Amino acid sequence: MAAPGPTSRATVPLVAYALLSVVWLSWGLSYPVMRIALDHIDPWGSRCVVMTLAGLFLLGQARLFGQSLRVPRDHWRDLTITAIVNMSVFQIGMTYGVLLLSPGRTALLIYTMPIWTAIFATLMLKERPAPRHLAALGLGLLGIVVLMSQDLSQLADAPAGAALTLMAALAFGLGTILLKRRIWRVDVGVLAGWQLLVGVVPLTVIWLLTDYSTDWRAVPLEGWLAVAFLAFISNAAAYLAWFRVVAALPATVSGIGTLAVPVIGLGSSAVVVGEAVGAHELAALACIGSALVITLMPRRRQRQS
Repeated sequence: MAAPGPTSRATVPLVAYALLSVVWLSWGLSYPVMRIALDHIDPWGSRCVVMTLAGLFLLGQARLFGQSLRVPRDHWRDLTITAIVNMSVFQIGMTYGVLLLSPGRTALLIYTMPIWTAIFATLMLKERPAPRHLAALGLGLLGIVVLMSQDLSQLADAPAGAALTLMAALAFGLGTILLKRRIWRVDVGVLAGWQLLVGVVPLTVIWLLTDYSTDWRAVPLEGWLAVAFLAFISNAAAYLAWFRVVAALPATVSGIGTLAVPVIGLGSSAVVVGEAVGAHELAALACIGSALVITLMPRRRQRQS
């Protein structure tokens, strides 16, 4: 399958939407699982272990299926820049959001990402969002505002966590555009694997220079299961699906389409770590669900209307 590049005007295959649902579940469930991992492993160590395992797994499975792991020389500059933005900055910012805020609130702040994706797509890809996409973006953002409005005091108590989470959201939006704006002559799994391994290098250097020290022998089974889920589901499987979604859908659409993730993140956080779910969450679910329906509505229906 082709790696991320400019989207054609051909009809988008239904598999792109199926892969988008994989992204929803993989990333939505990752927030409470990350909280479990951080109960036992320091934030830099957990992220370095998760990214390294995921990157090696992706390259290993690509080699197993006969793919070359070689990256063309002219790709390395863009690959490194994209890895720093899409992996290093995004992943450590998100991790500290979960550590300093709650998992559900971090999911909500991260998914201001469609704002940045839409802005960068307009500036860098010259995409012109359709009126229905602007309406969907407005509904999705309204849902996030509703969810956040009951808990702004928590953000005020952890300004660093909020700032780092928003930094991660901006990096995620920019990283999506950096992936989208060129054609990658490399397998998607190989591209994702190398990005994870390149992105983990600066995090590992910082980790080694910090005072964090995790007693790895004391990490319980639930901690290792959380690491395994984050590495093989939330990173390896999710990035395989996400890179294909970015290749198949316009950047604005793929960005808005991820608005299901904070709903899943908040709901799973309620079940796993006991975050409250009430009228605000149900109202936000209605807004974000409507945004998804508008965004993912088949083009044929739009032409007939």
